[in-house]
Amino acid sequence: MSKITINQLHMALYEANSIMLTVHVRPDGDAIGSMVAFYEALIAQGKTVHMVVDDVIPERYSFLSYIDQIKDVAYYEANPVSVDMLMVLDASTYERIGRVGALFSAPIFNIDHHISNSEFADHLYLKPEFAATGEIITDLCEQWNWPITESMANALYMAIATDCGFFKFSNTTANTLKMASLCVAAGARPNVISETIEAVSAARLELTKQIMQTIAFYKDNRVATIEISPAVMAILGDDTDGFVDIIRNVDTVDVAILLKGESPNRTRISLRSKGTDVNAIANHFGGGGHIRAAGCTIDASIDEAKSRLLEVIK
Repeated sequence: MSKITINQLHMALYEANSIMLTVHVRPDGDAIGSMVAFYEALIAQGKTVHMVVDDVIPERYSFLSYIDQIKDVAYYEANPVSVDMLMVLDASTYERIGRVGALFSAPIFNIDHHISNSEFADHLYLKPEFAATGEIITDLCEQWNWPITESMANALYMAIATDCGFFKFSNTTANTLKMASLCVAAGARPNVISETIEAVSAARLELTKQIMQTIAFYKDNRVATIEISPAVMAILGDDTDGFVDIIRNVDTVDVAILLKGESPNRTRISLRSKGTDVNAIANHFGGGGHIRAAGCTIDASIDEAKSRLLEVIK
């Protein structure tokens, strides 16, 4: 692995003719927005570009241009292509791209902002001070004088905004706002993006009522948990955005924990905090992320996973 500069990244992209873009499994707004925007930018530079994700793309992102160009792993297993570069966006470990890595023998490049990045790629462009990978892509376009179209602007604004809680989280910096401003100047429509991303159905609200019944507080109300059972997860799929914020916004709470029952003996964890380093907590269980937002998976029931987490949190 070698960490590369912006100039080295630019040269590598210049020399590559065919590029495969991918992001992590369970793709979020930052991953999808960054990928489709970078896809359009690279196409404009005359590159042959493909996109693959080893997961289902959430319906809420269907308003983005070029979303229909994202293929699954099965497609490229049946229709193999040769590429000069596998570009991984917004993924901090090799495992997070699922089966994609095994499909291609090209050098792996990684553009990421996670402080927990495992440095798995052959070439890593890491900007942990940036709130989102979308912020990095916007910055690259600005520095390289690559035009940002209206469709790119919408994708990049969504990428940035969703990864910093629509500019409410502590990872929001002056540069975050500057990059978002560039997107708006290029045609991004914040109201349309927020209304689309934050829209909820009556059925989801009914499930939210059930989920809120699981809220519990610990350690003098400094730690709060909220749970989604395997049965409810089967209905929601990966559409769990917003639940952890319900408890994170409680005035006394520092650490907010969302426990998602993947199966009776496997629980996925989302951690948020106002002060505590939750990346260190997630790292204890083989996960990671950011200081104020991280995640991990524990091979245990929701109750057992919660117990193990509470033992680690001081």
